[in-house]
Amino acid sequence: MKNSASANIIALSSTALALPGIALADAPPTQSTVSYKLSNYQEDDLPRSELPFGKLERYDIDVQQFQLVAPMGRNMSVHVDANYESLSGASPWFTTLGLDGKPVVNLSGASGISDNRSELSAGTRYYLDNGSFAGNIGYSEENDYRAVYFGLNGERHYNNDLTTLAGGFSYSSDDIFPTDAALFNRVREEDKQSSSVFVSLTQIINQVSSFQTALSFTEQSGFLSDPYKLRDVRPEDKTQIAWSNSYRRFFVAANAAMHVNYRFYHDDFGISSHTGDFSWHQNLGRQFEIVPQLRYYSQSAADFFSNVDNFLNPLSEYQSSDYRLSAFGAVSGGFSLIADMGSWKATLTAERYLANDKYSAYDVSQPSTALVKYNRLSLGVDFSF
Repeated sequence: MKNSASANIIALSSTALALPGIALADAPPTQSTVSYKLSNYQEDDLPRSELPFGKLERYDIDVQQFQLVAPMGRNMSVHVDANYESLSGASPWFTTLGLDGKPVVNLSGASGISDNRSELSAGTRYYLDNGSFAGNIGYSEENDYRAVYFGLNGERHYNNDLTTLAGGFSYSSDDIFPTDAALFNRVREEDKQSSSVFVSLTQIINQVSSFQTALSFTEQSGFLSDPYKLRDVRPEDKTQIAWSNSYRRFFVAANAAMHVNYRFYHDDFGISSHTGDFSWHQNLGRQFEIVPQLRYYSQSAADFFSNVDNFLNPLSEYQSSDYRLSAFGAVSGGFSLIADMGSWKATLTAERYLANDKYSAYDVSQPSTALVKYNRLSLGVDFSF
């Protein structure tokens, strides 16, 4: 669970919990598909101005993902997902004031953190004449973190299949057992739980466009602090709400599709965020597709965020210098190249991400150190039989 690693890995991996606003399959698959994806996530080194001493390297994460989707009889399908992730690098440990009066960061694991995560999940979907319902279970384990989860979801079609209403529930139970607990006086073992529900509405507007809106609620309880920070005290309950919207439009003359998405998020830590992204799916003949994409993200700071740790505060007072709880903005851009050869399909994706407090749409009263910049590259192959 090494600090920001979990959040970063989630960006590369399939999520353990049901995602709101994802259109579900209308009919059972007629053939089996095996998919494999290899990704690399590489954070930029910290600038020397933010880290006066020590190595500047941050996380380097490799992810391997496998999936099998297969029909089972006429009205069912099954899927099996397996992920393996390995990471190395260092993460922010605590912040202090530098000689110039600006915050500087101290890294943990400067000699090199290494960790691995393995995940296995399985699920099935049953298809009805006017909808479907599904369930999944999964297990994930790291050197210092373990999660068991399950999810249920379903959809129903109305209005001659032009309107789809979907909903779902998911639950995760996690155990946390930090490494080097005795050496650094960390917690020995803690746990947390997460429950989430969502509902979504999808409307086909006409032959070339559709719209989808979704609302999700998530409740987390238990140990929500970061055990790898020298001082990090957060509330033991967090309620999250997210409202997601997507619009799809196909342009016949251009033989291309436009995807526009917007998401609003708020939690009772005090963080609100906006995410907007745009992608253009351009067909190049019958076998190739290129997809450029742009995304903008901005969030406000948590109520208890401090860009300099105050070790004189009592442990009962909420406090965190985690840059992920600060006010900042981020822009990212990338592209995907897709080759469809019938039974075989290959996808190459590259992305560049830049976070900066200057990009924020919110007021930034305490600029944070250690905001992330990264490159992501992935290659996926699907085979249907």
